[in-house]
Amino acid sequence: MDPTERAARLVKLLKEEEWKALISVEKASLSEGPSSIERITRISRMPKERVGFALESLNSRRLIYKENSSFVINQLGIEILAIKEHVKRNLLEALGPVIAKGKESDVYRGYGPSGSLLAVKFFKLGRISFRSVRKKRFVERREVRNWVSVNYDAAKREYISLKKLEGNIFFPRAYSYNRNTVLLSYINGTRLSNKPELENPENILEKIVDALRFAYSRGVINADISEYNILTDGINVWLIDWPQAVGTEHPNAPALLERDVTNILRFFDKVYSVKKEKKEVIRKIIG
Repeated sequence: MDPTERAARLVKLLKEEEWKALISVEKASLSEGPSSIERITRISRMPKERVGFALESLNSRRLIYKENSSFVINQLGIEILAIKEHVKRNLLEALGPVIAKGKESDVYRGYGPSGSLLAVKFFKLGRISFRSVRKKRFVERREVRNWVSVNYDAAKREYISLKKLEGNIFFPRAYSYNRNTVLLSYINGTRLSNKPELENPENILEKIVDALRFAYSRGVINADISEYNILTDGINVWLIDWPQAVGTEHPNAPALLERDVTNILRFFDKVYSVKKEKKEVIRKIIG
């Protein structure tokens, strides 16, 4: 079973003291990395004996790592805490199958109140290096702290960027974020990287330019746009993936915008034989 799907199933199985212990392990992992049962007990304010039972249960469920007498949260533990929080806030009722897997994140279909469709994005930057932490026997405790922090920050940055773009049809709506997850509106489209047949590719390109122009007017540059983070249904387009976005006041903003435009124009020229002058497109975006 997929680890994230497993996390979703475990939400209803954990007892209250296990939740308290898991949150305490998370806090300890963020501040110090792998931590002793004594420190986790102080954070949880539960009796040490109950904390010990809870930690053993969490370890058996593979929600934390245990190495000798130290404990540290793992990816599954982080994800179950995020799912729990979305459920608690009545934003998410169930997690469905995976929609897309990438180097930096996985996206799952989610179901909100009344069965509404959502996209639940889990950031997993550096997932390979994080898995190696246990093999290294926690020699570098900052590795755990850094892995957790960088994914929490990525989710927050994506949420903030999309809130700035809210109200425009070219972008998914961000409902909430928690830890390494963002709750987004569900989009039924295919990636441009799949090279779908387009009845009017020039019109699709124009809509992408319009989207970039709107983002620029809101003070946002994607800084990593390409055919891999643009969805289309043949008529509409949606620009996704915004954790790396920068403001238009960024010192490298002109170069980053030019790179975004170059990526898109090169793709449309190569795949759909649609040519546009780069300087003209940039002028249109900047307005």
